[in-house]
Amino acid sequence: MIWKIAKKEFLLNLMTFKFAVGTVVCVVLTAVFMPILARDYQRRLEDYNENVAANEAELRKVKVYKNIRPTAYRAPNVLSVFSEGLEKQLGQSTEIELGGVSEISSASTGGNPFLSIFPTLDVTLILKVVMSILALLVAYNTISGEREQGTLRLVLSGMVARYQVLLGKLLAGLVTLIVPVTSAFIVGLLILQFFPMVSIAGANWTRIGLMYLASLIFVSAMYNIGLLFSCLMRRASISLVLGLFVWVVFAVVIPNGSVYLANYLRPTEAREKMDTQVRTLIEEKDNEIRDLTKTLRTGGNQGMAMGAFRGVFIVYCEKALMDDYKKKYTLSEPVEIKYADRIFEVQQQYLDGLMKQKYLARTVAQISPIAVYEDLMSALSGTNLASFEHFRNQVKLHKDEVIQYIRSKTDNFSLPSYFTQCKEEDYEEGKKWDYRKLLEQTSPLNLQDLPRFRYGPEILIKVIPRATAHILLLVFINALFFTLSFVAFLKYDVR
Repeated sequence: MIWKIAKKEFLLNLMTFKFAVGTVVCVVLTAVFMPILARDYQRRLEDYNENVAANEAELRKVKVYKNIRPTAYRAPNVLSVFSEGLEKQLGQSTEIELGGVSEISSASTGGNPFLSIFPTLDVTLILKVVMSILALLVAYNTISGEREQGTLRLVLSGMVARYQVLLGKLLAGLVTLIVPVTSAFIVGLLILQFFPMVSIAGANWTRIGLMYLASLIFVSAMYNIGLLFSCLMRRASISLVLGLFVWVVFAVVIPNGSVYLANYLRPTEAREKMDTQVRTLIEEKDNEIRDLTKTLRTGGNQGMAMGAFRGVFIVYCEKALMDDYKKKYTLSEPVEIKYADRIFEVQQQYLDGLMKQKYLARTVAQISPIAVYEDLMSALSGTNLASFEHFRNQVKLHKDEVIQYIRSKTDNFSLPSYFTQCKEEDYEEGKKWDYRKLLEQTSPLNLQDLPRFRYGPEILIKVIPRATAHILLLVFINALFFTLSFVAFLKYDVR
């Protein structure tokens, strides 16, 4: 009997105007905007490849180890077309400097005018808006609509139990909603195949499969919400109004209200406080280095030439000057590294405060299935806060590798090769040097063994536990609202 009811309801749903419009809108929006998203990804990938190539070209110009200051770039995420998340709001690159603090800069969307109009446009946005509203439209009159038509009383006057009616309508609604969700995913994936630079392989297919499953569970949750109102109200119009009102609360009020609540419950330290701490540390560092090197003759432009990465190196091989610079860098560079680590810790504490506030806002917003779905999709796509923290940690590890490499090549910054190409045998007191000739004699270092930054997104096995928690929450929301619908339907007056 359940299957008969579900089959009848499914066929009726397929013939409704709201189903046709909802499916067409979902598929058309996917077909229209997926090429825009794919082209934007290709543009960002081209920029990334150009930046990496320029970085490698600059490394081939390095003549002294002091000038090694490469930039670590984060490759754009191909799954950002499904869920942009925080992909463009957070950092995409950072300069690796021995005595500096890695400042992570974000990408610009200026190359695509459509994305300036729709800054968070992706497949998730289409599904969470169009499909969630369609789920409510399919569900709002399943019970109350039949009561108004008088057919519900006829069905229940026979040998059909109420739970059979409700389960049949639930099954029919879910099968109905599978059609537009599946169509949107198929259309989106087919369009992506026409873009040669868009490559989906390996674990990304598993992630897409999980996103598809998550989308089905999400629309099921929204359908159960509509079903509850249909079981509570005697008129379908009231069910629809309440459903749309709750949708606005879930989609707009709760996500934005959670941000204000998190700001109130967990206020962060003022940025000025962190900046003051950083300035204080920089002053302490400068004073310490000044005290250590005050007797050395290393100031001014003493035979320096421009090198790679906007750095300078010494070309005049005057013995006293070389000896002073050897002493200076042996003393100062460990101090630079020490204070860079301390500044990083100060900035990390400030960033941790912002992250905790953001996570609190996300946690509060979990009462909305729309917010849960959005977080789940960004987690599976690798475009959430966790992916940014993963990138930042990888940058820190890479910086430590570069520093260790320079230490090993320059005997802890004590060899002349750290700041000049002059050799010990070239030292000559008081000799006049031909600047241009000396510059022509310099040659780039062989940096084939220098560690290169290779960003690797979080492996799927680390993402699945977080994704599973969100999926279970959506399943719980489904079970909760269906249980409430069942209880309400048991007491429903069909007259």
